[in-house]
Amino acid sequence: MKIIYSVLIVLVFVVIGCTSSQFATYRPSGSTDANWQINVYHTGGMTQNFKVVINDSTVIDQGANFFTGNMEEKGNYQGKEVKLMVSYSAGFLGIGSGYTAMVFINNELAGKFKF
Repeated sequence: MKIIYSVLIVLVFVVIGCTSSQFATYRPSGSTDANWQINVYHTGGMTQNFKVVINDSTVIDQGANFFTGNMEEKGNYQGKEVKLMVSYSAGFLGIGSGYTAMVFINNELAGKFKF
């Protein structure tokens, strides 16, 4: 019976997943305004979801391709095009595997994140 409970607990954690986040600051070229805070959230589990939040505004919230783990999504923030590109690397024998997320604002790299 303990084995069944252990398996159920593991399955619940896999289905629910866990969330990790990273952030960077960015100031649009030619701007004298305050820096933007860019947060990228990765939620793992049955699906891999990525969310870009700039100054507390959700700009992109999408899941990566189930088969490849890659995605490319666009959004807008204060009239600027925001693009999120995510790629998955399997590493060598699973060592070093993970996701790389790059955020571009008006085709300028604003941040690169590894999950």
